[in-house]
Parts: sequence; C-alpha cells; structure tokens
Amino acid sequence: MCAPLGQSTPALTFQIDPGTCLALLGHRAADLSRVLDTLAGHLPCPAGDILVDGREVSALVPGGRGMGLFSARDPLFAHLTVRQNLAFPLRARGLSRAAAAARVDEILALTGLDGQAARHPRDLDPEDSWRARLGRLLVFAPPMLLLDDPFASLEPEGRRAMRQLLGRLMRARGLTMLLATRDREDALLLGGRIGILSGRALLQVGQAADLFDRPACDRVATAFGDANALTGRVAWVEDDLARVRLASGAVVEAAAAGGLAADALCTLCIRPDRIATLFPTGRPSEGEEGDLPATLIALHHMGDHVRLRFRLGDGQEVLVRRPPAQTLAGLVPGRPALLAWQPAHAVAFPFRAEIG
Repeated sequence: MCAPLGQSTPALTFQIDPGTCLALLGHRAADLSRVLDTLAGHLPCPAGDILVDGREVSALVPGGRGMGLFSARDPLFAHLTVRQNLAFPLRARGLSRAAAAARVDEILALTGLDGQAARHPRDLDPEDSWRARLGRLLVFAPPMLLLDDPFASLEPEGRRAMRQLLGRLMRARGLTMLLATRDREDALLLGGRIGILSGRALLQVGQAADLFDRPACDRVATAFGDANALTGRVAWVEDDLARVRLASGAVVEAAAAGGLAADALCTLCIRPDRIATLFPTGRPSEGEEGDLPATLIALHHMGDHVRLRFRLGDGQEVLVRRPPAQTLAGLVPGRPALLAWQPAHAVAFPFRAEIG
C-alpha cells in the first residue's frame, strides 16, 4: 500500500497483511488524518498506487475503495436512533430492509449495543457513542478499517475499555486495520507492526522490539523509546563501536549508527531503563572509565518504576528509570552520582540540527 502525501514529499510505502493491524504513531493529528484521508479518497493521491487485495483503487470514489474510515469528523446522525444509524450505510448501498435489519442485529450484539438500539445519540454515554460509530463501519464489513486517532475523545477508563473491545473484535473477526494514533500505548497494544511518522516522513516500520532496540535514527529512539539524546563529538569509530566525548567532557561508548564519522558531532541516544546508577560515598570522579558524573535533581516514585532526573556538568539532563524495589533512602536532590551503560545499549547517530 502506498500513500503519497504530496508532490514535494516522498511516498509513504507500507503493506498491511490481512487480519493484522499496522499502527502509525505520530505527534501531529493533521499529518495522521492526511494519510488516512488520502487512502480513503477524501484527498487526491498525486502519485503512486493504493492497493486493496491486490486491486488498484486510487482512481475510485471513497465508497468504492473497500475502506471504512473511523473519524471524529464523522459523528452519528443526531436525528436517527442507534439502529437507524447502523442501517443507514446498508440502505445507502441498496441492501434490502430485511437483510439490513439482520446485519444490524448482528453488529449490535457484537458491539454490546443491544440495549441501546432505540436510543438517539444525545442519550448515549461516550463509550456507547463510540461503539455505535464503530458499528456503523462494521455493518458493511469493509476489507480495511482506517482508524483516525479513534480513542482521542475518551477519558482514560473509556479509552482502555474501547481499546480492549477493538482488540477482541480484531482477533475474533480477523479485521485488517490501519490505526493512526498519537498514543504509544495504543500502538503497542493494537499494532502488530508500528510505523513512526515524523511530519510527513515515515521513519521506520517494524515490530515494537525492533523500534526499541534497533531504532533507525535518533528521532525514532527519542519519540518511540523515550531515549535521552546527548550531544557529543566522535573520538573514534571502530567496527560498530564509537567512543564519544560529551559536551561535559566525559567519554562514553555506544554502538555506531551508519554514517558516523570520527571528529564529527553526534547524538547519543540511551533509553532511561538501560542506565545504571551508582551513588558513591566519595566524589563522583572516583568512578571507573566510562562512568558519567552527574547530580540528582529530581526523584519521583511512579508505582511501577522510580523516575530519577540527573544533570550533567554541562547542564544536559538525563532521565533514568529504575525498578521500585531500589532503595530510595538518602536519595535527595543534590546527591552526586555516576551513570553508566553497556555500549550496546546506546546508539550514536550523526548529528542533526534539530532533535524531535
């Protein structure tokens, strides 16, 4: 499947296997909506192909592409009941009244709306309204569901419940879905594969483990893996290993990304959960080579982990996550520390002027 976003930008090329979900994770709602609107036919596709079941559909009108778009921009019809809202797309496609009624009954049961069929949208709570909007798509069984940040309007409890419902329906019905979301948890729990979208560029597509452990660039490492991004200069590169002198003067090691060169600026990315911490009784400089002197500036117990924030000598800050079992006794802001990591757990990328 190819979804170009414009003449001045490269095509977004990805494929979704039947019965699976590809999650596009981005930080701008407009970019996510643009991809889905292009696929659905509401925006022109200036180049490339859009294939559904091997059939080229980019020249077809939206209703003929075999895609159903779930978007907050398409609310329920206020003057129709839930049953009538679900029946509307079937009747518009010429299905008989009896066949439409049977299909609607099936979807009402599937989405848990049996008891709400006679209600109007104004009488529904947000979760039932969400179920009804999804049911309106499911009634005509499109080969592909396009979900435009579907849980954005829900409170956290409702978001979890509807995410679980969608996951059950996907597995039970073998749904094929493209989920566009700004929430990483949505992508992790529903996406078999995840694509990282930055602006109109698709940076990387892969399994979650690949994105966490083998990010293609610093933007994937920071946006998806919550990695710290430290600026430094490459001292040397040998095979896949780089030695980096940070702005604070400390020298550390990391895996070398493609294109990294000696004496060039770089961005070293290291995830918060991959950093070991030591709080020495003496001065921080007493640590071993590769240890990074730092000062604790904040500490928060988050329930499932402890979040520690440190400041380096040059003012850069580093976030560390540790298991909650780690003792917090004596840990107060201002406490000197040493930070360290295994070189394979950090990646040094060629420097970009902007990090985001």
